[in-house]
Amino acid sequence: MKSRAKIAPHVYALADSSFKSLSQDGKNQSVIISGESGAGKTEATKLVLQYMAEMSGQSSAIEQQLLQANPIIEAFGNAKTVRNNNSSRFGKWIEIMFDSKFHIHGGRLDNYLLEKSRIVEQGSFM
Repeated sequence: MKSRAKIAPHVYALADSSFKSLSQDGKNQSVIISGESGAGKTEATKLVLQYMAEMSGQSSAIEQQLLQANPIIEAFGNAKTVRNNNSSRFGKWIEIMFDSKFHIHGGRLDNYLLEKSRIVEQGSFM
């Protein structure tokens, strides 16, 4: 069996490690999900949120609201690019708040605009 340090990170292993550090050590945790366009960042985020809800022992309305808000917010900031028909123009910060029993009791979703201008058509050459 390979050690965890020698294999590529797995979304559930990262979520589990984060939740265990939060619940056992009481330390705030961050999970950064990054990658190329179409790499599965949105899906990985959903899996982490679902895992956190499962580990907390409850599936809350808050978790569902965070998951359901994501596609709506993306619809306002996505644009067609050469590489992707639905490319996001912003980054997301999702905060999950836990109570003393490590049940989800709150959340916050913030967006950060990554680009302020976009070329919408190619200019003519002389």
